[in-house]
Amino acid sequence: MSDDDTISLGLESLKGFLGKSTQFILGFIGTVLFARILGPTSFGGFYFLLSLVNVFDNPLRGLSVALEKRVSEAESASGEILGGVLLVQLVVFTCAAVLVFAFGDLLTAETNVANAPLVFFALFVSINLFLVTQHHLSGHGHPALQIWTDTLRSVLTIVLQLAFVLYGLGAAGMGYGLAAATILTVPVVQYVLPLRPKFPTKETARSVWRYARYSIPNAMMGTAFSRLDILLIAFFITTGAAGQYETAYKLTMPATLLSMAIAPALLPKVSKIHSKGEDVSADISNAIAFSSALAIPIFFGALSISEGIVVTVYGGEYRAAATLLVGLAFYQILNTQTTMYGRAVNAIDLPDVNLRISMATLAVNVILGIALVFTYGSLGVVIATIVAEFLRYVLYIAVVKQYELGVNVFPRTLFEQFLAGLVMFAVVELANARLPIRSSTDLLVIIGTGAIVYGLTLVTISSNLRAVLRSVYSDVLS
Repeated sequence: MSDDDTISLGLESLKGFLGKSTQFILGFIGTVLFARILGPTSFGGFYFLLSLVNVFDNPLRGLSVALEKRVSEAESASGEILGGVLLVQLVVFTCAAVLVFAFGDLLTAETNVANAPLVFFALFVSINLFLVTQHHLSGHGHPALQIWTDTLRSVLTIVLQLAFVLYGLGAAGMGYGLAAATILTVPVVQYVLPLRPKFPTKETARSVWRYARYSIPNAMMGTAFSRLDILLIAFFITTGAAGQYETAYKLTMPATLLSMAIAPALLPKVSKIHSKGEDVSADISNAIAFSSALAIPIFFGALSISEGIVVTVYGGEYRAAATLLVGLAFYQILNTQTTMYGRAVNAIDLPDVNLRISMATLAVNVILGIALVFTYGSLGVVIATIVAEFLRYVLYIAVVKQYELGVNVFPRTLFEQFLAGLVMFAVVELANARLPIRSSTDLLVIIGTGAIVYGLTLVTISSNLRAVLRSVYSDVLS
């Protein structure tokens, strides 16, 4: 069971945000570095391979979600739950080894990554072992610790990837570096929170399966949705175009820092409260109110200076990513909202609802994406993703109303963020007219100006934000 019945959502989110911010900075440095060293084709080939890993590891990813949910409940046999999950992983790893090497030549040809079967298998095993430890930490009421162990992995990843790439292994070196860093982090989690797996009883296995039968296909839908863009672009266009997409996508990742910090704390807290039959509306409403606080200004910033950002950061050969950046930034506003709803729906034991929503949105994304890629190229794929994510958003709101959770789906704070974003947009447009972006210094000045304007405007007009900041400050002091 969770070790803490009173997780502070604000404090855990703050600690998680610091960890996620560190991860982003490291990841961003790595992305710029490797994009320039490898070029769009090799860089895109690696992320195509990683996307395939993320698609095929979905059954185990969904099983890890079931582990987190059951461990977080008021009464649970966490050792048995962990033991059962590890047994399933062992069987899947064995089957994966046979399949990946049987289709090794095809994998290498499609991704342009040397030794693709070995890279794929190393990533598949290491990532899934790491996921189990992460969800175990979160389920036991340590969401910020979960994020900081992932931050440690990010530090190791960039160091090892750089070493392998400079050694001459190319895109495969990025895979070896990520796999090595991931597996090296697992013992650290074992030290922080000793994992003592036990052989599961039938009742424990049934309990996990009752949740996993929905969380597994839901994970498959979710990951397929999140990586569908790059898969479609790499398959129907080129891996070079996939590299353009990936650079734009990476630039929007700061938009998710708050939502990714809040999400790990939201599920165990709401799950524990719900398992006691208590009201969960306040925590879910607060999560929705603040999850897009970074996504909104990033969208307005991209709308104003997308080409300046892309060319300054990655170089002129990635100029085509500028238009994609605007679309993906808008998508992240929707994504940061639906992430909160998805975690909340899982927490109140409705994985079947999440599954149906994921199936509907994935179907729309696939059909529309294939239809638009031939007409509009990569931009058509992004448009399809935005439409599908908006559908997910509408469906989640309908679920919240249907189950009468009392959640405020359109909080005042969210509208205040849009107002602050519009003010920032006007200032950035004026600043860019006076100071065209010709160097990284120009870019930093304009981005810094926009951030200050957005922050000051939001603090001034939002009484709810000021109250939350005071509450978190009090939690830090205590």
